[in-house]
Amino acid sequence: RGGFPFVILVANPGKLPPDAARNWTICERLNLPRRVIDPHGEWPEDLKHSFSHPLYSVVDALFGIGLTRGLGGLYARAVRHLTALAQAHSCPVTAVDLPSGLNADTGEILGQAVQADLTVSYGLAKPGHFHNGGAHIGRLEVVDIGIPPQVVAEAKVPGRLLDSHVFAHLPVPAQDSHKGANGHVLLVAGSTGKSGAAILTAKGALAAGAGLVSAALPALVQPIFATALPEAMTERLESQDFCAVSDGVRLNALCAGKDALVIGPGLGQEAETAPLVLTLYQERPEPMVVDADALNILAAHPEALADPGGPRVFTPHPGEMARLLACPVPDLQKDRLAAAQKLCALCGNTQAVVVLLKGAGTVVAGNSKATSPDSGLWAINSSGNPGMATGGMGDVLAGMVAALIARKVGLWEAATAAVWLHGAAADRIAETKPFGYTAGEVAETLPCLFSVEC
Repeated sequence: RGGFPFVILVANPGKLPPDAARNWTICERLNLPRRVIDPHGEWPEDLKHSFSHPLYSVVDALFGIGLTRGLGGLYARAVRHLTALAQAHSCPVTAVDLPSGLNADTGEILGQAVQADLTVSYGLAKPGHFHNGGAHIGRLEVVDIGIPPQVVAEAKVPGRLLDSHVFAHLPVPAQDSHKGANGHVLLVAGSTGKSGAAILTAKGALAAGAGLVSAALPALVQPIFATALPEAMTERLESQDFCAVSDGVRLNALCAGKDALVIGPGLGQEAETAPLVLTLYQERPEPMVVDADALNILAAHPEALADPGGPRVFTPHPGEMARLLACPVPDLQKDRLAAAQKLCALCGNTQAVVVLLKGAGTVVAGNSKATSPDSGLWAINSSGNPGMATGGMGDVLAGMVAALIARKVGLWEAATAAVWLHGAAADRIAETKPFGYTAGEVAETLPCLFSVEC
């Protein structure tokens, strides 16, 4: 195409594997400009003066998707010089399949990693493209190289990338549907000073199509909620500032007959709240989304995790997950999928359990009661953007998950669909407002997505 390739080989040409050796021979026969750098030697400082034409792109093909060890020595210096070369010539970095230095399965940076502007991958995307936000990926393009679909199917890849295909799992409202046919969600949420969390959760549930939303609230929170969101119903509890164990009898009665429950947003962690949360978690048979302070209470009582009373969806952010697993946040962030799967394992297999580990590239994992090889055993989200890094986003998501469950969507399908739709609504806003938008705006935008697909 009229370009002038210059090939830098950071390897011994005599020790290349067959495919690479064959292509290196082609480079020699074509007499392409090239330079061999001994991986056991020093980085040549004169390299930046070796080019007879302007550089329009630096292509990173140092390592492929099989890299699992940390980059050190000359390879680490090669990554730094590659970046400096692109900066000096003001040109982009294009990575082949995966930026060198990233773990393809976890996205962990193995010592050093190339910062790509564009990553071109082949056949299928890799988990590492999305784990930890894919900060080194830049723009991702997945190129079809002719792998037959039946080969992909036969490989039985256990994971899925969440995209607009989630709409296939959502029910299309019948022409004669009414509010009673679209499910009833009950929120156990809110405390003095944290009424907003309960309100945003209810907005998420309504935006995702719940027919009815009720909120059981402390007495001082109830009028605030009722004024802010007239579309939802409220149940005033006897406790004043926060839900307490004394509200247990009333809450048990309210839970009965509901299609889905949400417990935790803005709930607080008072000593009188913890027994209530633990009792509801262990005894209520209704599907329950466990979020925010309910997660923190369970983290303080880990013995309760393995005894859920019914299907459960956990929605922790990394800080909450670290408390649940009793490990530092940086450690779990190195392998977010493993962290989500570990929490599933702690909850046992007596009930269906799904874990959403929130963050850039939200990870979803389920136990054997919630998933199947056909649906995938885990998933990584492809939607969302940095503008979502603001308070209340998780509250909206919790409400969305509960609404889809209430609408009779399966636990796994409801969780994965809600995750993608949540990010997709934010992406629509980001087209005109990249940051500075609110969780409430995401809830308001969500119904627009259904207008085309459902």
